[in-house]
Parts: sequence; C-alpha cells; structure tokens
Amino acid sequence: MKTLLLALNAQYIHTNLAVRYLKEYARQRGYGDVDFAEYTINHHLPFVLDEIYRRRPRLLLLSCYIWNIEMALDFAAEYKLLDPDCMIVAGGPEVSYNSRQVLEENPAVDLVLRGEGEKPFVQLLEHLEGKRSLEQVKSLTCRKDGAVLETPWEEEIDLRELPFAYMDLPELEHRIVYFESIRGCPFRCSYCLSSIIKNVRYMPLEQACAYLQIFLDAKVPQVKFVDRTFNCDKAHAMGIWRYLAEHDNGVTNFHFELTAHLLDEEMLQFLSTVRQGLFQFEIGVQSTNADTIREIRRSTSTEKLLEVCRRIDSRKNIHLHLDLIAGLPYEGLDSFGRSFDQVMAIRPQQLQMGFLKILKGSYMAEKAADYGMVYSKKAPFQVYSTRWLSADELMLLKDMEEMVESYYNSGLYSRTIGWILDQEPSAYGFFRDMGRVYVERGCHRKSLSPEERLSFLRDFFRSRRGADEEELERFGQLCLYDICRHGKPKKLPEWLSAAKNLEYKREINAFFDRPETIPGLLPEYVQEEPKKVQKLAHLQVFSYDPLTLEKKDTAILFNYRRPDLLGKAKEQRVEL
Repeated sequence: MKTLLLALNAQYIHTNLAVRYLKEYARQRGYGDVDFAEYTINHHLPFVLDEIYRRRPRLLLLSCYIWNIEMALDFAAEYKLLDPDCMIVAGGPEVSYNSRQVLEENPAVDLVLRGEGEKPFVQLLEHLEGKRSLEQVKSLTCRKDGAVLETPWEEEIDLRELPFAYMDLPELEHRIVYFESIRGCPFRCSYCLSSIIKNVRYMPLEQACAYLQIFLDAKVPQVKFVDRTFNCDKAHAMGIWRYLAEHDNGVTNFHFELTAHLLDEEMLQFLSTVRQGLFQFEIGVQSTNADTIREIRRSTSTEKLLEVCRRIDSRKNIHLHLDLIAGLPYEGLDSFGRSFDQVMAIRPQQLQMGFLKILKGSYMAEKAADYGMVYSKKAPFQVYSTRWLSADELMLLKDMEEMVESYYNSGLYSRTIGWILDQEPSAYGFFRDMGRVYVERGCHRKSLSPEERLSFLRDFFRSRRGADEEELERFGQLCLYDICRHGKPKKLPEWLSAAKNLEYKREINAFFDRPETIPGLLPEYVQEEPKKVQKLAHLQVFSYDPLTLEKKDTAILFNYRRPDLLGKAKEQRVEL
C-alpha cells in the first residue's frame, strides 16, 4: 500500500523529525513504499491538497502538533472529499490525549495512533497486509461497529532501535535539523507534556555519537537536540559534549535544552573550554517567584539556577537563551516584572517571553479552573487571563514581548540596547513602557522599515531620558556600530550619518591597498582584488569608541564572510 506521511511545519526552515523516523523505521522492516511530504502552515490548503492528490497515497498519516492541528484537520476533511478511499490517520502529541474526541468530531479521520509512533505504525502496516488484526495494533483509536475502540498502549521503544533519520541531509541546506538522544523527562512540570512520560530512556552513547558524526561530516550549520532535559544524566551529557568538542569541525553549532541546577563544577569547567559558537543553551527559568515554582511542580533553586547561568555567560563562548512564561499561577504583573529583571540582569543573548498554553493531558489542564484560567479552546490554547493576571495586563505583556523580540532578541541592536539598559533601573519597566508607546503610536498595525524601527527607538530614548545632543550623538554612533555588525551601512535614517568615512577616505583606500591587509586581516578574501574586498568587507570610522564610549575617532574592520549565530560580523580594530 502506498503510504505518505504528511508534515505541516511552522516555517520552511524547520524539518519534521517524526515523519523521517517513521519512514526509516518502516523501511528497515521491509516497508519500502513509505514516503513523506513537508509543507508549512503558510501554504494555501488547496495547494497542499493538489500536491498530495497528485501522489495518490492509499494510506495518509498526518503529523499533528499544536501549531498545525487546525490545518491538519481541515486538510483531512477536504482530502476525504477528494479521495474518499484514502485511509487517513492522525498521530502526534496534539491527538494522543484526546483521540476519542478527535474521531467523534472529525469523521474524515479514520484512525488515531497515540504516543510514540514507530512500533504502532509498523503494526498498522502489518494489519493492512493481513498479518495481524486491528485489535492487535497497539496505541490505536478507531471506530468499530458504531463505537470507538481504544487498544492498549504500546511499550516504549528502546532508543537503540531508532534509525538515523536524515537520509535526505544533502537536500536540507539552510534548514534546521533535529536530533534526539533522550526520550522522557525526570521532572514533572505541570504545563509540559513530557511530564506524562514516566521513564527516561537514552540512546547508547556510541550510537548517538555515530549519528552526530554524520552531521559533523556534512558541516551542517546547526543541530537542535529535542531532548527535554539534555543534562538529566551527567554521564550521557558529558559523553556527547566531549565527543562534539573533540570532533569539532569549526562550523556546526549544537543547541541543547538544559536544567541549569544540574550542572556541577566539573561540567562548568569543561564548558568554559569549548569553542565559541560550538554550543547553544536554552534554559527554562519560567519564573523566579517561589510560590509559582512550587505550584508548577519544579524543584529548581532560583538562586542556584541564576548563578549557574552567570557562570556560563561569563566566558561568552556559549550562546545563552533563557525562558520565562507569563500567565503561570501565583504570578501577577509585578511578580513577572521581578522575574524579568532578575533574568535580564544576566544579559543573556536571548530572553524568550512565552505565554502559558494549556495543553491537553497536562496537569495544568486539570488545575486550570482552580487557577481561574480563561484560555482559548483552539490551538495554541493560550491563556487570556488568570486569578493573578487580567486580560489587559496580559495584553500589556504581549506588547512588551514584541519589543523584546524586535530590539533585544534579534541581536540587531545589542550594543545600543545594552547601553540603554545599563542606565535603566528596570529592564522590565523599559520594555513595558516601550511596548505601550509603540501601540499608542499605532506602530503595531504596520510593518516598520529598519530605518523607522531605529527612529522609533531614538524617539522613545530621547523622550524617556530627556537626552541632550551629546547623548544623542553617542546613541547614533552605537546604532551605526550595530548596523555595521550586520552589513555594510546603506540606507540610514536622516538623523544618522556615516560621514566620518568621508574624512578618512584617503586613509581607508590606502588601508585596503596595503599588501599585508588582506592576508593578515581578511584571509577569506585573498583571491579577490583590493577594490572588490573593499566592497565586500567594511571599514568604518566612528566618532566615539563603540565599546568604551570615549570620544575619539575609532576605526573598526567588519568581515561579513563568517557571521556568528546572530548574524554579527567578525570585527577588529585597526589603525589608519
């Protein structure tokens, strides 16, 4: 039977690990007529329908997540009209804990595979070949004789059985690849579905490292581990980290989700030695309110967590991404503000403001009524208000989040924003007020150009600080520096000038003509003529030193050939 696995990803840059697992797991067991198709939720439904119909699958599996569930079910309903004989199966976390309801409300869906899909998927293929009865397919929810039948859950898979999923790796340039070395989580956070999985299982180190070597050999830009708590077992985490450090190709970055309080001195010492850019850590702080932490069933010591984050960040060799969640129990607006300020004091490369989502099957869903939580009944099931946070206050935080994303997490204005925040008593107060003004001016209703975005920041800074001309000049030079870090300055706001380069035009030309400049400072350009190098790289003279803010002409050379993860150029000071 021709089988197709359909993934509807959130963005084109993403890839779907689950459908690749299912295809490879089935292929290794003799089912070669299984393939997958990837689209995004931004594709028009009629286009996806046409594309799938051209392939005429007889068995179609939908990979269902919180970001695509509505489109997936709409697709099922429409495709059943187009091809009534196609068997449509839904699987994934968004249908695993309400599978009976899914079938009752969606007649186009014939079956639901619950939980981990590898074994049940092959059992379903065996059933369709007549090798086992429908009742012998585990983790299955289906209709039979006018009723809904639920078979027992399948035992969890041994991770040594997991195949390498990315057999299409050469076709995935500029897309994110994912890797899994752990299933399950030892913690029981009330908002997370991983807390439902009782056992924590590990892929054998030798196998995990062999799979990772494939990514290293291909020099993929980034591999994201989907393990919920990568460092829950020290030996496993250190084994993989040491392997990656020893086999570092100088290019690939590895992203991990960690629990900071499990990092001991030996691990921190080791992490301080790895290449800058090799690792990227995402750490869920969620809240620093002790009542909140206790209520969501986390055992984290906030003081220890933040201290470990400071230690990691102190060497500046690991990209640090910290998370907070707005809408948690016992956290009102003031409490969230304190959490934000405590985390922002570390100045991580990114601070993600998430908003609580009430996931089916989670403990938070059971307690939602007790917390007075009003939340959307449609994906992504986001909270609108709680006993501690009104709808107006949550809206204020959403406006604030747009400012944090645009001006802080983007990394486009990191030096300028860092300088401003150094002068602010509260980073939370700054971004909160900024979001309020942004909405009052109607900026949220339109797409601002980069120049307009910079001008808004300048206007807000000037009105907030009562800045004089000297301070505005410093502000402008920092903005110019941030612009140069991400590309050659082209179209600038009218208040911002790069005119210093006109004063130093002769010196700049002479700098690029020096025989030692390109081999010594720009070796990536040794095959290019100096005039072309001057167009590809950039030398900018600032009237203030961007780092010390001392008022003196300062020349910085920007090399755009090998930017870091946030798109920043390699830079170095030079003498003209």
